[in-house]
Amino acid sequence: MHESQENSSFFHVREEVPSIASPVLGNIGPLTIATSTVTTLLITFLFVYVAIKASRSKLIPSRLQAAFELFYEYVAEFIESIVGDKEKAATIVPYVGALMTYLLVANLLPMMPGISGFYITAANGLHVPLFRGATTDFNTTFGLALAVIVIMQIVGIREQGFFGYTSHFIQIKQVWKGFKTSLSEGAVSIIGFFVGLIEIISELAKILSLSLRLFGNMFAHEVLTVILLGTFSIAVPAIWMGMGVLVGVVQSIVFVALVTVYYSLVLKKEEEH
Repeated sequence: MHESQENSSFFHVREEVPSIASPVLGNIGPLTIATSTVTTLLITFLFVYVAIKASRSKLIPSRLQAAFELFYEYVAEFIESIVGDKEKAATIVPYVGALMTYLLVANLLPMMPGISGFYITAANGLHVPLFRGATTDFNTTFGLALAVIVIMQIVGIREQGFFGYTSHFIQIKQVWKGFKTSLSEGAVSIIGFFVGLIEIISELAKILSLSLRLFGNMFAHEVLTVILLGTFSIAVPAIWMGMGVLVGVVQSIVFVALVTVYYSLVLKKEEEH
């Protein structure tokens, strides 16, 4: 019986199925430090390093600078293909490009050799990976989605003015003009008023749709990876990890494409207004 257990352990890896909440490592005052927090801090340091390197760019680029410039061109072309306007794409690229870079690093970093091999004992005593994927934590994806929608409102107000932008949601002025014109126009404006209120709900729903889509896909991949490791540790998990790279890239592109559309619509409204 003992020999049978030893042979079976050769074919699978014992690892806890990840929970929705990231394992907590400890607390610093009121701040809770989880494994996803460590990953986010590592990504922050990487971004600071890249920002310093970018500030020292030269006319004759190094290989690293050339790689950054090539990536920028790909992102710019991708955004332009969505919005269909070069000038509008140039306005969107700095914000959306930074977001896409963050998501690519956040989704793929935990799969990198040398990163995924670090383990630590969490506060609950379990032996867990030190660098859990940042986007497998709903707090991260919700924070990103919330920041995106808040920034869209700020951009809308900046482009159209406070009353011009909020009039899309609270259409009191349109109702006044409608009834001033005729009773039938007033009735139509009432419908428009309630549609505007629904638009407020729609803006809030975007936060959940963006965050749940990204979190659900990345967390599901993490869970299935552990299940495969626990079932058969030869060849199959490696193939699935390769699929994980594809999932991470695709989810980054989907998230950024949706944000680009939201941003584009805000600018389009401003032009039509």
